[in-house]
Amino acid sequence: MSSESQHPSRPTRPLSPSPTIIHHRSRLSTHPEGLVGSIASGAHYSGALHPHDIEPPLHGKAWRRRSMSRSAEDPAVTLAFKDVLADLEQLYSGKASVEIIHRRWRADATLEHPLFKCTNLHTISAILFAIPRTVRKAEHVSTRILSAGLSPNRVIYTQTFVYTLRLIGVRKEIKSVVFVDLDEDMKIAQLIDEWNGEEPPSRWGATVLRRLFAKIISWTTPVPKSVG
Repeated sequence: MSSESQHPSRPTRPLSPSPTIIHHRSRLSTHPEGLVGSIASGAHYSGALHPHDIEPPLHGKAWRRRSMSRSAEDPAVTLAFKDVLADLEQLYSGKASVEIIHRRWRADATLEHPLFKCTNLHTISAILFAIPRTVRKAEHVSTRILSAGLSPNRVIYTQTFVYTLRLIGVRKEIKSVVFVDLDEDMKIAQLIDEWNGEEPPSRWGATVLRRLFAKIISWTTPVPKSVG
C-alpha cells in the first residue's frame, strides 16, 4: 500500500490575512483663534475657569498625563489661578519686581519662548527685567483661560498684548498660548509661551540660538542681587 493511502491528506484551511488596524490621530488647531473657537463658553479673566471636558492640544514636551483632584468649577481653583495670572500679567507688562519673581517662580524653573530658552531663575529674571528696556509701552488686551486644575497645578490660557518698541516705535500685537506648570506652592516650574499657538522653533540650530540669546540678555541686563 502506498504511503499516500496510509496517510490520507488532511484538508487545509485557507489562511486569511490578519486584520490591519490603522490609527488616525486627530489634531485640533493650535492657533489661539482655533482653540478659543472650539470652546463655546470659554471664560475671560474674571476668575471663572472652563471645565476639563474640552481641552486644547497639549505641548508634548511640557505636559504629563493629567490627574485632576479638583475640577475647574471648584472656587479654590478659581482663586489660585486668578492670582497666578495677575502676577503673569504684571510680568508680561514689563512690571517685574523681586517680590513677584520670588513669589511666583521656582529657583530651577524653565522658561521657553520663541526668542529664548533657559532653566534658572537668574536668567529668567534678566529676561523679565529687560522687557521695559526694549518696550516703550505694553498694553494688555485680553486673557482667556482654556483649562486649569489642581493636583497637579496646571493652567493653559491665551493672551494678547500690544507692545510698542522703544527704539523704532513700531506697535506689535502678540497673541500666544501659554502653558504653565506649577508646584504645590503655586510657583512656576515650567512656562512655555507659544506665539500664535506654534511651538517654539527648534530646527536648524534654533534651540541653540534661543539659549544663546537668553545668556546674552542675562549678561547685559542688571538683576537685583536679592533675586539670587
